[in-house]
Amino acid sequence: MIAPSQPPPLVEQRRWWVRLRSWKQEKVARTDKFRSWLYFKAWKWVLAVFVAYMLAACRLGYTKAWEVLVGRESPKDAPWPWVTWPLSIFGWMLIPAFIGGVAGYVVTAQIEARRSASPAEAAGELREAARRPGAPPHRGQP
Repeated sequence: MIAPSQPPPLVEQRRWWVRLRSWKQEKVARTDKFRSWLYFKAWKWVLAVFVAYMLAACRLGYTKAWEVLVGRESPKDAPWPWVTWPLSIFGWMLIPAFIGGVAGYVVTAQIEARRSASPAEAAGELREAARRPGAPPHRGQP
């Protein structure tokens, strides 16, 4: 036991980047895969597309910038090609990849939700569904 005349022992403070890294790891561990990917990895690319779109929209107008983004308008014909070319590349490469990533995470979550049940539980659910009133009678194999 520490005598009352002695000061309490010093608690070693962790550096701010160590605390930030552990906070991020804790948040990643608490969120599901899709939200973790969206919050901690994909936000940089979403921000890059947004900034490029807003730069082009300020100069060209929102409609013209949207048409360059989705590929309806050529970036070489538009003024400010140093903004419209990256916007066009984002539209052709990054947005389909982002949509594919979102779809992949949604499908994976649905598959994992279905796999979490054991085969015995799934068989029990099927038996219960067959016993419900209004269920067609089982007649065997044709």
